[in-house]
Amino acid sequence: MSGILITSLDFELYWGMQDVVQLNKYSDNILGGRKAIPQLLDIFEKYNIHATWATVGFLFADGEKDAISYLPPKDRWPTYRSEDSSTYRCLGCTGDSEEVSPCFYAPSLISQIAGVQGQEIGSHTFSHYYCREPGQTTEQFESDMLAAQEIAEAHNYHVTSVVLPRNQCELEYTKVLNKLGFTAYRDEENDWIHEKVKFRPLMRALRLMDVYFPLTGQGGYIPKNENGIWNLTGSRMYKPYFKPLAFLEKQKVRRIKKQMLHAAKNGLVFHLWWHPHNIGVRTEYHLKQLDEIFSYYTELKKEYGMESLNMREVVEKFRVE
Repeated sequence: MSGILITSLDFELYWGMQDVVQLNKYSDNILGGRKAIPQLLDIFEKYNIHATWATVGFLFADGEKDAISYLPPKDRWPTYRSEDSSTYRCLGCTGDSEEVSPCFYAPSLISQIAGVQGQEIGSHTFSHYYCREPGQTTEQFESDMLAAQEIAEAHNYHVTSVVLPRNQCELEYTKVLNKLGFTAYRDEENDWIHEKVKFRPLMRALRLMDVYFPLTGQGGYIPKNENGIWNLTGSRMYKPYFKPLAFLEKQKVRRIKKQMLHAAKNGLVFHLWWHPHNIGVRTEYHLKQLDEIFSYYTELKKEYGMESLNMREVVEKFRVE
């Protein structure tokens, strides 16, 4: 088997950051990320990169009234122990059109993405649902994913691939996804840092260094079908510019290229991912790095036959094999 490059993006706008940072402090990233998307699509077309855009359900809506019409029954809303975790608290002040509220709704961008060859519209849950947040239940998760399907279908998109926020997943949740007809999800990195390090400050420090140096190896793998759904594990998040370690930026790109080379040579999958808002500032700088990475993919395609496939296409390939 030839190596495979999977590219996926967590398309969430402010819904994915509402519990992390105030909108007025992060709007430049969100709006900059929106502006970066057409430029990303140009790069994808240039190098024939097929990508999955895991989209929060709210983004399909034409505005708040439309979004509210797809909410699950109130007794199935997520009962997170921390109220700040729920995106539902944003409703009531998100505006009633994409033009008015570009940090919350994006039907025009979704349409633009879907119109480019090789781009798959996937799901990032309906409400940016956290599967490991204390207080929520699998029943609430199922209702959330049903709502994600319904709002996507109503806007003429059939979603079969899922990226769960923060890559949080458990066995019972994959069973729900399979039951609802989803065929693939992106699991968190499968490495010793995630498995063995429980002290979060140390885990974060090690994960940061792994961006630049091979603490966890090359990240390539053969996909597995688990409970009827394909686990397309993330291999590497493309980390945006980090000023304290700016002197390691070239090393960051070299690290990604070496991982891609390893996958190409050994017939493995390498799964690269990030959020559009990660490149919403210093956009030209990030796009130049991504252009370099995807230009390198074309070299690997020529020399080793590496393929660029979105998550749905990977499932189709492995079902046949």
